[in-house]
Amino acid sequence: RGGCAALLASALFVFAASDARAVVDLANGCAPSPLETSKLPDYCQRFFLERKLPPNCDGVHHLCAGRVLMLRLSNFSIPKTERQRILGHAKSEVEYMFGRQNGSCAYLGEAREAQRQLRTFEALLR
Repeated sequence: RGGCAALLASALFVFAASDARAVVDLANGCAPSPLETSKLPDYCQRFFLERKLPPNCDGVHHLCAGRVLMLRLSNFSIPKTERQRILGHAKSEVEYMFGRQNGSCAYLGEAREAQRQLRTFEALLR
């Protein structure tokens, strides 16, 4: 509960309480880098850059966070064990769309496609 706002707040707390050279939590999809943002679908770019959600799609920010994490799953320079951890968070973000989403959201198809892609990542990371 609380989604990206809570994750971001806790990440900021951890960052403030830790060494400034600490590594960013790669399993947090709520704060994509500018490069990651540029690789996301338009609706996610609008959310991360302008904080605008599409109509009838209040939970789409979870799909967008999942998409950020999926980009990180494709980064083979990240160790396999870390990518497995990221995968778990990505699955949770995407699944949120189905438990709390309005059935008329235009992006449910995108969420189903993300689920299929995550199953592929799951097989690759076994």
